[in-house]
Amino acid sequence: MRNFIIIFTSFFYTGYFPKGSGTFATLCFLPIYYFLFRDLHPAFYISITIGIFFLGIWASNYAIVIFKSDDPNEVVIDEIVGFLITIALIPYTFKRLIVGFFIARILDIIKPWPAYQSQKLYGGTGIMADDVISGIYGNMLMWILIYFKII
Repeated sequence: MRNFIIIFTSFFYTGYFPKGSGTFATLCFLPIYYFLFRDLHPAFYISITIGIFFLGIWASNYAIVIFKSDDPNEVVIDEIVGFLITIALIPYTFKRLIVGFFIARILDIIKPWPAYQSQKLYGGTGIMADDVISGIYGNMLMWILIYFKII
């Protein structure tokens, strides 16, 4: 079980990247998104994203113990969920994929209100919540950019 927790929360060890592990993990996820997620029926996409979110909370609770930190740098599954939320239901184009990547990463780094405050929630919930909130903001921003025909 310990190995599963580490592999899952570190997104196949990409969380061990020395600098910018969240960005590196999300970058590594882009091909997976392209081949597995971009053409999924919205119900499956949302269901899988919600499933990864709740599995992420559960696994992150154990990762806190394994890595001996309240918010381990190695845990990057939250960044994957944040990215999935940022581009949820966005009609696919390569440009939107790249813009969504940058929006997700920037919002995760700056953590707009109440994302920053949500990190204080207990355990895995605190690890995952800020990325979910940032992802919701990111999704709204993506729709604004689409509406104004910027992307």
